[in-house]
Amino acid sequence: MIDDKLIESYFTEIKNYLINKENQIKFSLVRNQCSEIEAGVYCFFIDNKIRYIGESGCIKKRINDLLNTKNHSFRRSFGELYFLSNPLYKKASSTSSYHPDIEILLSSKMNKHLSYSFFPMKIGRKEFEEWLQDYYSEVEFLNKRKKRK
Repeated sequence: MIDDKLIESYFTEIKNYLINKENQIKFSLVRNQCSEIEAGVYCFFIDNKIRYIGESGCIKKRINDLLNTKNHSFRRSFGELYFLSNPLYKKASSTSSYHPDIEILLSSKMNKHLSYSFFPMKIGRKEFEEWLQDYYSEVEFLNKRKKRK
């Protein structure tokens, strides 16, 4: 059995890697900006503040998903955060994008304010995601996973 202290230490190392500014990549709206095809965890930072933690079986594909509002909940949450009061705003979903004018504004805002980091990780991704959200309990994440039972 793996000791809780060992897990805590491992998760702390991953957290430190993810939040290190040297490991953060400025977001740009281009395909394949991330070359990591392995499974892992990733964080999005808005103006250098952590706002989202996610996990994926393929980091490259998941980062590419940010190019389409229908494909990533973070893009939809980011749009809601900044454009909810815009008269053209209508909630986006996995089947509908924002108004084209809001999509343009959203892409521009993401290019200006967004960065991300990732860490390859084959197992324990969901557990790490929950652990990091608990660690940063004061942060209002744009996603909040429910505890696994």
